[in-house]
Amino acid sequence: MQSFHERKRVGYLEGSVSIFVNTALFMVKIVVGVMCNSIAVIADAVHTLSDSLTSIVVVVGYRMGSKPPDKEHPFGHGRAEVLVTLIIASMLFMAGLDFTIRSLEKFLSGESYIFSWLLVTVMAVSALVKEGLALWAFWLGKKYNAQPILADAWHHRSDAIASALLAVAFAFGRNTPWLDSALGIVVSAIIIVTSINILAEPFTELLGKAPTVPEVERIVDLVKRTSPLVLSVHHIHVHRYGDHVEVTLHIHLPDNTSLSKAHEVATAVEEALRRELGYEATVHVEPVSAGRLRNHTD
Repeated sequence: MQSFHERKRVGYLEGSVSIFVNTALFMVKIVVGVMCNSIAVIADAVHTLSDSLTSIVVVVGYRMGSKPPDKEHPFGHGRAEVLVTLIIASMLFMAGLDFTIRSLEKFLSGESYIFSWLLVTVMAVSALVKEGLALWAFWLGKKYNAQPILADAWHHRSDAIASALLAVAFAFGRNTPWLDSALGIVVSAIIIVTSINILAEPFTELLGKAPTVPEVERIVDLVKRTSPLVLSVHHIHVHRYGDHVEVTLHIHLPDNTSLSKAHEVATAVEEALRRELGYEATVHVEPVSAGRLRNHTD
């Protein structure tokens, strides 16, 4: 896994490029949308502007996450990455909801738009530019395991899909008065679905995501290799704060193990987890008979 410092560096880069490109696209789209009285294009313009705003959130989030631990936050500020992802997805959801309402109002009123090939050209160019940004952000996010950048990439991808849809529809449906408002509803639906998909991961993380089976197996294997006295490992809990990972676990040792020896084994396990996995561990030692008694009671 890449370090937080590397994720911060690429987060700043992706965020800065995204802010510049999206602001420029927003200005062009909003002018053309107003000229042609197109709610779909205006919605898409605001969606593009929201990409600029969320990229600002990405930059600010990485800035917050880089702060060192303090008295109130002894494990650091790494979860700022998760909070940033939640904010991005929430902003996207609200934008989609707002334009669903606006598009429905325009559809019911029967208000039409003014066709122009400029409209088609702007949407097509926007789709290509935003897809390029999306591919780049996906590559960065996957390479550096950066969830906020991946969330931003989905922003770019949803905007690219919406713009491409509008370009094609305007080009082939210029004589359909209700087309603009109908497309506005479709674009809004794309925005909402994308936001819900993005929200799933950070919600799970904040609620206390259980370690995966491979993670548990790796921890158990390392603990048992550290000392032959370890008979079993259980109650493994993993808490993530960005790069900082806290692990708590219980181990069973033979009943006749002395207190000093048990302390020695626990310390060795903690050091092994820190050295090989980068985890800060707290190990609780139990006699093996306690485990048998618990199982019998259960």
